[in-house]
Amino acid sequence: MGFAGIEVIQAQPGEVNLAIDRLKGDQNFAAEFKTRFSAINGIEQVEPDTERGEVLVLYDKKTLTSFGSLLALKSTFSHLFPEVDTFKLATWLSQYL
Repeated sequence: MGFAGIEVIQAQPGEVNLAIDRLKGDQNFAAEFKTRFSAINGIEQVEPDTERGEVLVLYDKKTLTSFGSLLALKSTFSHLFPEVDTFKLATWLSQYL
């Protein structure tokens, strides 16, 4: 089940693989996504794949779920997906972290 064009393909502690509609075929969006998410404390690696429209994110759960990192995550989603209610998105996504 997805949310606003984002679907969790696979998740395990420290790793989440997302399918993102906007990522498919868009190198510019992929580069911005990687740059912005890589800057969040706790995110260790971001590997977008524009052919498949997927992104692999490796993270340190303890750090990423800190208050500051969660605020940065929400802010990043707000910037990249302004049409999405990021509070609902964060609530939905948090079940996979």
